[in-house]
Amino acid sequence: MKGHIRERKAKKGRRFEVVVDIGRDPYTGKRKQKTKSGFTSKRDAESFLRKWLVELDENRYVEPSKETFASYMEHWFTSHYQKRVKESTISNRKYAMDKHLIRENPFANKELSKITTEMIDALYNDKLDEGYSTNTIRKIHQLLNQAFKQAVKWKKIAHNPVIDADPPSVKTKDTVIWSFDEIHRFLEHCKEERHYITFLLAIYTGMRRGEILGLKWSDIDFKKKIIRVERTLIHIPEKGYQLSSPKTFKSRRQVPITDYILNELITHKEQQEEWKDRLGGTYQDNNLVICTEQGTFQDPRNLLRVMKRLCEMANVTSICIHEIRHTHASILIREGVDIVKVANRLGHSKPKTTLDTYAHLIPNDQDQVADIFHNALMQKKQPDVSIM
Repeated sequence: MKGHIRERKAKKGRRFEVVVDIGRDPYTGKRKQKTKSGFTSKRDAESFLRKWLVELDENRYVEPSKETFASYMEHWFTSHYQKRVKESTISNRKYAMDKHLIRENPFANKELSKITTEMIDALYNDKLDEGYSTNTIRKIHQLLNQAFKQAVKWKKIAHNPVIDADPPSVKTKDTVIWSFDEIHRFLEHCKEERHYITFLLAIYTGMRRGEILGLKWSDIDFKKKIIRVERTLIHIPEKGYQLSSPKTFKSRRQVPITDYILNELITHKEQQEEWKDRLGGTYQDNNLVICTEQGTFQDPRNLLRVMKRLCEMANVTSICIHEIRHTHASILIREGVDIVKVANRLGHSKPKTTLDTYAHLIPNDQDQVADIFHNALMQKKQPDVSIM
């Protein structure tokens, strides 16, 4: 590539302009040039020209985009992002983008190429001051990073300003779990409830709420005593509840269950048959284990209301269904079950996730470590070999 510098006359003295030839337009055949003006000294212009030529030769030069941040985000989200994530994720992320990055964002209408790391950090601080959780701000950060990363790939900007941004660390709340006594009291008070089997499955399997509500009878192997987690119940705005694939690859798993749970499931199935007989042709048989008396999807919000009422009746700590999952995991860990086995049962993508969440519950046997090492070494001690 060739380039040169030309002098321009200005009211305040001489000005220099850098001009670079970048080939010819493949359609018109006309020569294409890039220019940069406003240099007050020829030396500065020459220095910029050398840098510019290197960037062009190495295909690193990016023509700064005039597109506004808000316009780019809308385009990126609809043409790229939403085609690569699950439908349930789209609605959550779209809400976060519209609210935090477009409607309530001071740099929403600035040019994409002029967004700086300082502006992004200021946005995070504003959200903190407004009372949003650190977890919400981290999700905003992840969305921004993905969007700017793609802008670099599309050569709309030269650098991703989110890389150097400093989002707040996520502050985790103390995990609230039930004692053994509370578990027994709660189950005793909900035995006559239609949702007894729902809470029983949550306590005995540690499955996610959506996984339990999406469970079908075909997912239960009564001979092998396992539940196959194949789907989950999700809510899509304007579409309602529907079944979807599990949260992650590891979420698709097999959960062993006991004879006690199998017998309770059989009893529940007999009750469902009574619903079918009573309603006849109006019953919607979707083969669901947990459903309404009409056979339709169970609304999770109703489940929440039932659980709150039962917690008050049983006089136990008021927790949500996800905290029943924490209770299940905590009991397994305190009983000495290997962390990898617990992770597999819960459907965590990595054992590290389980360890990070429940590390404080793992029994501290540090006092025994020295003895364990010493005993192992002594057992492997080689007999003395005399020298001839």
